[in-house]
Amino acid sequence: MEQDKTDKINYVPFILLDSGEYRSLILSDQHMVEKTHIFDERADEGWNGNGYDWNSIAQVILFEQLPDLQDELDFDPEAGMFSTQGSRSALERLGKAMSLAFHNEEVLRDLLSRAELD
Repeated sequence: MEQDKTDKINYVPFILLDSGEYRSLILSDQHMVEKTHIFDERADEGWNGNGYDWNSIAQVILFEQLPDLQDELDFDPEAGMFSTQGSRSALERLGKAMSLAFHNEEVLRDLLSRAELD
């Protein structure tokens, strides 16, 4: 049995789940609430800060910053959770960029300005 290498620290509030067999980067709705006000600024366009909206942010990051990862990640968002699966190295790179966007509202607003509703 492989050792669990889940990382709850380096990509906060995102969690990199790694059971050895399954790897995923997630953001749960309990953390999405912290940034709802950013998405509410664009609510008239349909944004609300749910898992689908965070997926749209991830797509901008992939397109602009990490284009080499576009074929390495599979996305499975839900309203209450952002989730993507892939190799650990791909998830680590996306996790760093997503965590940066979460913690820097100027960066998040900039990414949101180019995101498309899912």
